[in-house]
Amino acid sequence: MVCSGLGNVKRGFESFTQECFEALSKDPSVDITLFKGGGESHHKAITLWNFHRDSWLAIQLGKLTGRGSYFIEQVSFAFSFLRYIHRQQPDLIYFSDGAIGNMLWYWRRLTKQNYKLLFSNGGPLSPPFQRWDCVQQVTPTQCQIAIDAGEPAAKLSLVPYGIKISTELQILSISERKTLRTQLGLPENQPIILSVGAINKSHKRMDYVIHEIATLPEPRPYLLLLGQQEAESSEIIELGNRLLGAKNFQVRTVASHEVANYYKVADAFVLASLGEGFGRVFLEAMSHGLPCLAHDYEVARFVLGKEGYFANFELTGSLATLASQVLAEGNEQSKRHLRHQSIYERFSWEKLRPAYVEMIECCI
Repeated sequence: MVCSGLGNVKRGFESFTQECFEALSKDPSVDITLFKGGGESHHKAITLWNFHRDSWLAIQLGKLTGRGSYFIEQVSFAFSFLRYIHRQQPDLIYFSDGAIGNMLWYWRRLTKQNYKLLFSNGGPLSPPFQRWDCVQQVTPTQCQIAIDAGEPAAKLSLVPYGIKISTELQILSISERKTLRTQLGLPENQPIILSVGAINKSHKRMDYVIHEIATLPEPRPYLLLLGQQEAESSEIIELGNRLLGAKNFQVRTVASHEVANYYKVADAFVLASLGEGFGRVFLEAMSHGLPCLAHDYEVARFVLGKEGYFANFELTGSLATLASQVLAEGNEQSKRHLRHQSIYERFSWEKLRPAYVEMIECCI
């Protein structure tokens, strides 16, 4: 398993790769080694040298080549990985980064090696997938798009993203919730709406969320945005402080293992993007029993099922109306348990691990 951003970047690819590695490592039929771009190396998890996408050199090389710093990261990572391919002679290489997959295809053709390439298409990329032996499609929508484009069905596996989730939902008591909110520096009694994703307006549309919450009558809910900051983030932060005020708004970037605490104390979750390859944060939020507000499209319907809340987020006022409805319903424990159970039965690693193993064996 290879992922150039793991250890440095907090995105769906990286969190999925880490959890998938841990889940598959528990299966005795699979001998799996993880290769990542940052963090410490340990047994079966090896950190490779690369030009990290946020480094000055990667950014400059990205501009020089016109391919961007993320591409430079992937290429440098792949070069570091080549010696391990020669040494370990893997049966299969499992990846989510397209440029890495292309390089591994070229290397296989050049060296006449016989490893298989399994691409996890969570991005997603559009067909054709001529260079890769097998493709994991994480939603029925993307699977059908590939089939309609002429990809052979035998090459495709419909296996959704998994998530690490406990068998039973643990709900904090009122006092525990207040205590945790205080520890996190959040208001004790104010409703909190949480959004998790890259702090931008081009894809995650954090600006839309701010505008919509700002139209709600006072006292408004507290809006908390968690995610990686990038070029558009300063504009989002300025907008939130101007329309909502510092007492009702905050942007934070936290370690992946800390995000769970924020789900525990939030009252609702929103993701305003008009399209996602999967939207793994939906799984995270629902696994904590949170009501999830989403734009109405096929992938969101597939992931959230009948427990989701949907509206047309291209329209002004849609999110504000939906948020008012959800907050008015209150925090019913029975509904929270239903949301958790829905995600556990469909997307927990305990339920999905056999499908992942079967996908790997079929590809080999």
